[in-house]
Amino acid sequence: MRAGPRHLSDRPGWAVALLAGGLALTAAPAGGVITTVTDNTGSSNYQLALRVGSPAGVDAVSFSVTGNNVALNPQPVVGAPAIDVWVLPLRPAGNTTTARPVTLMVDSSSPLQCQTPATCGTTTIPFNKISWLSSNSSGAGAGDITNSTFSGGAGQQIAAFDANTTYCTFWLLFCWNWAYQTDQLSATRLTFSYANDVIYPAGTYEGTVRFTATLQ
Repeated sequence: MRAGPRHLSDRPGWAVALLAGGLALTAAPAGGVITTVTDNTGSSNYQLALRVGSPAGVDAVSFSVTGNNVALNPQPVVGAPAIDVWVLPLRPAGNTTTARPVTLMVDSSSPLQCQTPATCGTTTIPFNKISWLSSNSSGAGAGDITNSTFSGGAGQQIAAFDANTTYCTFWLLFCWNWAYQTDQLSATRLTFSYANDVIYPAGTYEGTVRFTATLQ
């Protein structure tokens, strides 16, 4: 049985704004967060770095639903800019075969809130109206982020992989030499899209998604 998470690194995701005549969404990740995780023996340290977007400051992903996008047959609206995500476990000096599972979760449970009550009152928009396409991804088999949609829940897993991987370079009855490496999620790019399949009151809406990386 695996031990529970030793530490976790989290950061805000992005805020979303929707404008009159349609929708505009803005995503605002904070700067990167680095935390230190102590392994099970207490004799060495691991580090886990989580970065969503720019290394400092706030990124804004915007969706503008205007013109033809508020017609009778609206189409999904792609947000800009795309956001890159890094999850970087760092191995201590001592080699080990312990897998050290890493997971990346998102919390999109708080919906987008109307910021212009004169036009949209107390209307909210769930985050499951926003999806993403991933690029520069190693794919599901490697545990990287793949194309998906926010669930609108608090515990959505979007990536999972082992920080430590090992392979035998010389086998004779048993392994005489192990090679060690650290796996990372590096600059997986997410391009977001607003479904635009429900008519909401015109106005500006904002919300936040939180990303959390955990190293066991």
